[in-house]
Order: sequence, then structure tokens, then C-alpha cells
Amino acid sequence: MKDPDLRQRFIKPTMDPQKLQHFLSVYDTGSFSRAATSNNVSQQAVSKSVAKLEEGLAVRLFERGAYGAEPTSFGHALARRAKVITAETRLAAAEISALRGADRGYVRIGLGWSFLTRIAPLLINRFSERQPGITLSITSGDSKTLHQKLLQGDVEFVASAPPEDMVIDDALETQELFEDRDVIMMRGDHPLASKADLTLEDLASQTWLASMQLKEQWQRICNIFLAAGLAPPDKYVDIDSVILAKSTLLQSDCIMLMAKELVATFPERDQYFAIEHSPFSNSRNAYLTYRRNSVLQPAAQSLKNELLAACRSVIGMQKWRGATVAEKP
Repeated sequence: MKDPDLRQRFIKPTMDPQKLQHFLSVYDTGSFSRAATSNNVSQQAVSKSVAKLEEGLAVRLFERGAYGAEPTSFGHALARRAKVITAETRLAAAEISALRGADRGYVRIGLGWSFLTRIAPLLINRFSERQPGITLSITSGDSKTLHQKLLQGDVEFVASAPPEDMVIDDALETQELFEDRDVIMMRGDHPLASKADLTLEDLASQTWLASMQLKEQWQRICNIFLAAGLAPPDKYVDIDSVILAKSTLLQSDCIMLMAKELVATFPERDQYFAIEHSPFSNSRNAYLTYRRNSVLQPAAQSLKNELLAACRSVIGMQKWRGATVAEKP
């Protein structure tokens, strides 16, 4: 009798990317019905895809219940790999399409807020001049959201300055770019801008702008006030838009802890007042992040090189008209 090929006991046929996409939609939404809606298919189709995966893998990927679909340990394990597989599938199709001349070429990346003011405009100009046949697409947001898009293959790479305590997925690799700094910002003629000996009490009485997408940052702000024996600010506005936040600062008495790079151009600096040194100031490293063991398509590699050049061109020490907050003895 012919010896059995033991590898066949472990190696399954290639998993269908569409089934993996249905699985990931259930994983991300926690619901078969919501997954069906997001994929424009019937709930039966999604259930069938997941059932086929479970049959092929001989495990349960979800525990179905009245409150939705809860991933099992097998589901969590598959999700990590499935995100990479579906990402590479989409990118492979895009690269092949570009190579055979079916389109002009397309590359999409994610940029964190620290990159939007100075680096992104220079990057766009440099890349457009050198790669006029490539369509460039940029999405922005907080690092956590951008990293999710990277894992899902929605972007080729991400450049952002994540919080120090943010966990980077093992499927991602980072390259340090520069150090950014969060400081308290306000308009240049804010009442506190001319006040000597600023105190934490002064800041606690102000209306703060904060993004609850960065709830860890807001929690840190509150903890600093509590540690000083002060109640955290009871007046704050939840704003996710960088443009709206900057405009609000210039047209109100609100204050905000934000990255200096967001107001780093020379014309803007005169409009804002920065509290350089306070318990709230925080330095973060900006990184280039990409999928581990994944090769960038040629257009994305070219864009990466332009990004590195843009960072080298614009990052430097910034001089500000600022102040220091006096802490309690």
C-alpha cells in the first residue's frame, strides 16, 4: 500500500478570500446580519461562508447567541491571518492591474494627524511631480483606526504618531521617523496667553477640546488634575475633526492638548500660543508602519521613499512663543 502523505493531514485547500471577507465582517461587527448588510449579500450567504470555513478547519469560529456572534479562540487566530490574506489579495490584484496597463495606477496610504500640516502637502507635490501617472489617495485619522485599515489592506502603509501605550499588532512592522510633542494650545490672544505664573487651576477652569477617539489621552488629562487634588475640567467638547478643532481654538477661549506639528507652519505659529512645559506635555515617536513580510507594490515603494525625504526636509526644532505651567509644591 502506498505510504500516505502525512502533509495532507494538515494542509487544507486554499481558503476562498470571499469566505474570509464574510468571516471578517462577522468578526468585526459581531453579527451575521450586519456582516450581510456591509457585504450587500444575504445573511444566508454569510452563514454559509462561515460554515464552509468551519467545516474545512474542523473547528467552531463563533459561538452564536442571542446577543450576536462571539469569536472563539480559533476565530481570533483565523482573524489575524485572514486580515493579512485578504489584504494581500486586494493588493496583488491592484498591482497586476497596474502592470498590465489596465489603469493609470493607484496607491492609498494612511497619515496620522501629525503629518497633515507640513509633511502631507510636500509629499503630494513631490510624488505628483515624479509619478504623474499614479493616482494618490490619502486617508487620515487616529493611529488605531489607521492600523486597522492597514491590517485589512485598505492602505499600503501608515505614517502616524501613536500613543506610547498603544499596542502594535504583531503582523505590523514599524520604522521610526521623528519625535512629535503634544502641548496645550490656544489662540495667540487668549486671556491665559498674557497671564504670568499659569497654574493647573487656570487650566481646569477652561473649556477643553478633546477627541474621544483618543480616550486614553483624555483619561490621562483627568488623572493629572486628580493627582493634583483638582477636579477634572467639567467643560469639554468632543471633536474628531482636526480642521474644526484648530478653527475653534482660533475663534474661542477653548484650549486643547495637541501635536505641535499640526500648527507648525510659519504663518500659523503667530496665531497660536503654546504651553510648552506642563504636566500634560508628552512626547511621542512618529512611525512608518507596514505589514510584516509584505512587499510594497512599486508605486507604494516610490511613495514611501518620498515620504522619508519629506520628513527629512521639514522636521526640525520649532521656536514658539510659549509659557510654563507652575505645578503645586
